[in-house]
Amino acid sequence: MSIHIDMWASAIDHSRPIPLYYQLKVWLSGNILTGRLAPGARLPDELELCQRLGVSRGVIRQALAELCYEGLIYRQRGRGTFVSAPKTAEGLISGLRGLADDAARRGQVVQSRVIQLHEVPATDMAARSLQLPEGELVVELERVRSLDGELHVLTMTHLPSSLVPGLARRDLNGASSLYQILRQDFGLPVVSSRRRVEAATAGAREARLLGIEWGAPLLKLHSISYTTDRRPLEYFVALHRGDRSAFEVELSAPMGTASRFEQVAFTQEAFV
Repeated sequence: MSIHIDMWASAIDHSRPIPLYYQLKVWLSGNILTGRLAPGARLPDELELCQRLGVSRGVIRQALAELCYEGLIYRQRGRGTFVSAPKTAEGLISGLRGLADDAARRGQVVQSRVIQLHEVPATDMAARSLQLPEGELVVELERVRSLDGELHVLTMTHLPSSLVPGLARRDLNGASSLYQILRQDFGLPVVSSRRRVEAATAGAREARLLGIEWGAPLLKLHSISYTTDRRPLEYFVALHRGDRSAFEVELSAPMGTASRFEQVAFTQEAFV
């Protein structure tokens, strides 16, 4: 879907003492956020906009660059610039319900496709994260998960086999919620977790499974979840599509307002 150039007539007013790139940026963001410019709509190319709006290429590039940075548009090499779909905001620190439960609260539908589900000796990383002896059996679950029919995240989950007997023989495709199964069938609620997000890019396998281009941006989420008595229950790594995901954190100050900010360096060793 492309945008008819006549829509752009009111984007810039050369008589106003406001930078031209900023006028274009505000006009575009307003039309995107109100839905007049729909997700997937293709913007005219830079040269066409320069000619139509009577501005330099630098004006166009600065406006588009800032909108790209803010996630409202995206570029595809050889194809053009497009309006981004709204990103799904997910709770990062305080959200302990799991993707399926969290999405249901927003009125979205989650579907999962199991890539692999079996019992294997724990990898070194999984063993350390779950505080297990080396070689202890874990349930390894890899799933591609969709939100409202669109591929969204690739997740690799590890759980101690001793805590979830028979889980590797369950059907976890479709709308199944792992956290709901852990709560109801095994009496193992997730009560806390430690999480870290980092930037990543899609390799060939991730790109194929998530339906994106090789090298596309990803948000990589590491998580260790605990059940009662601070017992490690789940270690997972989730690769979220960068063009469809956002993480949000709700912060609150204690009764006495904090007087200083302390910066903490997170490392792989500190996480595990």
